[in-house]
Amino acid sequence: MGLPETVTDGGRLSTEGIINKLAAIPHVSILVTIRSNTLPSDTITWDLIPLEGVGYEDARAIFISICPAAADHPSLNELLEVLGYMPYAVTLMAKQAVNSFAQVDGLLAEWKRIGTNSLSQDLKEKMNRSIGLSVDSRAISSDPDAQCLLAILAKLPSGTNLDHLKWWAKRVDRVTSAIGTLNNTALITQRQEEDSSPMFYVLPVVQSYLHEQPLYNSPTTRRLVLQACCAFLQDHKSEPGDPDFKAHVKELDIEKTNIQTILHSLKPESLLELGLVESVTNVFDAMLTFGWYQFWTRPSTETLDHILRLAPSSNIGEEKALRYTAEAHICLGRVYIRLAQCEESYDALEKARREFLKLGTPSDRIRAGHAALYLSDAWCYRQRPGSEVEGIVREAQEDLKDDPRGTARALMYLGEALWYRRRFDDALQTLQRAKEASEKCGCRVEIVECLLYMTRSYALKGALEDCLKTGKELLQAARSSGANELISDALVGLSRCYIRMKRYDDALVTLKESRIIHDKLGYPKLVAIDLELSGYAYAKKGDRLGATIAYDAAKRKYDDMEETDQTRESSRDCEENLRKLEQGDMGLKAPYLYDE
Repeated sequence: MGLPETVTDGGRLSTEGIINKLAAIPHVSILVTIRSNTLPSDTITWDLIPLEGVGYEDARAIFISICPAAADHPSLNELLEVLGYMPYAVTLMAKQAVNSFAQVDGLLAEWKRIGTNSLSQDLKEKMNRSIGLSVDSRAISSDPDAQCLLAILAKLPSGTNLDHLKWWAKRVDRVTSAIGTLNNTALITQRQEEDSSPMFYVLPVVQSYLHEQPLYNSPTTRRLVLQACCAFLQDHKSEPGDPDFKAHVKELDIEKTNIQTILHSLKPESLLELGLVESVTNVFDAMLTFGWYQFWTRPSTETLDHILRLAPSSNIGEEKALRYTAEAHICLGRVYIRLAQCEESYDALEKARREFLKLGTPSDRIRAGHAALYLSDAWCYRQRPGSEVEGIVREAQEDLKDDPRGTARALMYLGEALWYRRRFDDALQTLQRAKEASEKCGCRVEIVECLLYMTRSYALKGALEDCLKTGKELLQAARSSGANELISDALVGLSRCYIRMKRYDDALVTLKESRIIHDKLGYPKLVAIDLELSGYAYAKKGDRLGATIAYDAAKRKYDDMEETDQTRESSRDCEENLRKLEQGDMGLKAPYLYDE
């Protein structure tokens, strides 16, 4: 064939000339698999088929065909996920399972801890050799920007988009050129997200390989990524009602997995290693911002718990450490309320109040007042005597007297306490004053909460037209805030009003939207309440099957929650109504329409 003798940078004969000669033979077809997005010949018309990860079912079939004993293991799906569903990686891991007699959960734990080092030497060499051909190629080694960008993207498990690289890759001079190099060597993968710019990410098996390479896992890289993470969070810090809140949540939603991975990997010694002792407060500020973002979107305790572990041993000084601990406790207490974990909420908020009072500065005393207000919520959930709830709110008013926003918020919580004590006229007067004070301060969250308890007070007074009017105003204010947390409260309030007015179709439409939001937020108690109310509405419409399905689902939700007097009673009510429905008795026990 007269094969060329030109040698490539890797020491191999040039393939382009060989392929061109083969392609010139009429009866020859060529199938090439290549770890690159650069074609081996520009003179041939290629039909391109990207070979990405297979689907879950195919990856599972590959694994089980090699290791049948893993078929029913509950951790198999997660193991396949961390391997990126890449056929070669799945094959090697399945062989590891057979050769080592290891359980799937053991393989998963080792992979998370040490990556490719969890494989036996021969399997590790096979995987590393495959990945190393791209990582150590001339195209990468001669492009420092591509190396830097690859090191950064390897720290972002869910990838990122081009717009966000201005935070993550500030030190990369030629971002688009680096992306081109990484794309040509198939070290990054691109996926198009709906209503978003393309996402670039490194496959999990490649990430694991890079974490073992000093060039791609240096203290400098880790420091840059952490600093970028903190800057991104602080640039997207807002609360419901702020003009940028909706936009900030949308951007944080894109990066939440990356942020969580970076922040949760921190240890006191890693902060010292990264040289961040002087600016470690930026890290804690970022962690608190992320904790509040999670509170408003899908509450989780993990980040806040990490602050509590990290702060006392972070060498930032006793006073600063205590203040961050108190801030974490106050957010944690509110998260626990939303997760219907009342005892934990009570404990966290009590600690926050004590810690702020111990710090003793005027600003700390104001924060202690806020903690007391949130504590009153926890007391309501635990059904403490109304006099005690009102008492702690009045204590908080004293702490907040020099803070206009705190004063407005305290007045709102006083109205809630009066509602809790069933003094509805006093509650309405107080809540109206609180709403006016909140409007002067521009406190949109407090305005929504005032309207919420005004709606409930009107309902329990029997003033249903006023209840409906205020409920609609409430929903409009909640939607304008951009917070699903507040929208869900408004929908529940409005649905209860519809039920009291016997407008069951409107109630069911409202409850359906409410349940979708509560599922997204991860609020089992409120999902249970939505289902219980839906069951009652279906029954009143004469839909026995719909009522049975809803009550059964509600009962199971209540039974899965922390046991309290309220959850026990709610579960019993659902059980009683299910029994009546089975007997054809539609005279069901009405739910608590405004008591939570």
